[in-house]
Amino acid sequence: MPPFSGTFSYKNDNLYRRLIGDGVHMVMERLDPNIAKIRFEVQHPVAEDTQAEAPIIYQPIQIPEGVTLIVADSAIPAARIGNDFFIVTWIGNYLVLRGGNVLFRIFNQQSQAIQLTE
Repeated sequence: MPPFSGTFSYKNDNLYRRLIGDGVHMVMERLDPNIAKIRFEVQHPVAEDTQAEAPIIYQPIQIPEGVTLIVADSAIPAARIGNDFFIVTWIGNYLVLRGGNVLFRIFNQQSQAIQLTE
């Protein structure tokens, strides 16, 4: 099994960004404690005459052609908001596909915290 490439938390506002090819990045962004969106962006070119310390700027793009998101084990398409982004929840497992090939899998991490009463 291939290694995991990171985690995404619904408990903070940290983005998860992953290059999926052709300069396109997939970004997971929390909307609320149960829902996140998956959107796409490209790195904005930085002029060569700028300083090396210039921040990286990303430009949002529509969902790339051929990219789909399905609920794992069911092949049901995940919620899609126009051509802008997909909606996911912490409950489900998902597959991100490009041209029918799996780019990566998104697994929930079911766990429980146990608090003692005494």
